[in-house]
Amino acid sequence: MDTMGEAAETRAALEALPGPLPRPATGDATTAAVTAAPKRSGPPPYRLPVAGTVVTGLGELSDTGVRARGLTLATWPGAQVVAPTAGRVIYAGRFRRYGNIVILDHGGGWTSLVAGLDAVMVKVGDTLIQGAPLGRAPQRDGPRVTVELRRQGRPVDLAQLLD
Repeated sequence: MDTMGEAAETRAALEALPGPLPRPATGDATTAAVTAAPKRSGPPPYRLPVAGTVVTGLGELSDTGVRARGLTLATWPGAQVVAPTAGRVIYAGRFRRYGNIVILDHGGGWTSLVAGLDAVMVKVGDTLIQGAPLGRAPQRDGPRVTVELRRQGRPVDLAQLLD
């Protein structure tokens, strides 16, 4: 029974670790790795800007042969749309056939584009925290909101960053 209890404690300690850590420069590697393991707390690194169902994923082809550069979500009429992560607003307003869009600069070459908004609640230059309101989805049947994450202008699969 003592062995099973020790094994359960060890398993719990290992499950709490965030993943592989760099080897410490000096000292006992096992003790240093366990004590230095950062506990993950707070918001996920990236979140979807609106609650809904994914209707188009990254890389899918549309009927017209255009490849999707992000996720399109079917949501509820008038749903609140929020910042997927912290950033500075570099564009907010109408853009071609996409309706109202917001582009956030997250620094380090990372940007997010959120398209398909009915109303925009931010302006260029605003600094936002994750979850800050960007706007609202359209008040019509079957509204769609699209989010694209980019690094140095190239689309990134944001599904890897979601919790």
